[in-house]
Amino acid sequence: MVRTIVKPSSSKISIDVPEELIGKDVEVIAFAIDEPLRVKPADDLPFTHFATEQVLAKEWLTKEEDAAWQDL
Repeated sequence: MVRTIVKPSSSKISIDVPEELIGKDVEVIAFAIDEPLRVKPADDLPFTHFATEQVLAKEWLTKEEDAAWQDL
């Protein structure tokens, strides 16, 4: 992996690519460091970041769950 920070003085830049990447498909992403990267969240993804330990404990710390996992 190559990570390079440049300050372009024109609309064209060049980067040195390691030998092992020559001939392979590579992805180049350019964004301004001082601007936040804006990514639109996908509506169909689960919100696992809301699954705190307290929330999970309500579902997982039950006799039924213990019985289900006892043979594993």
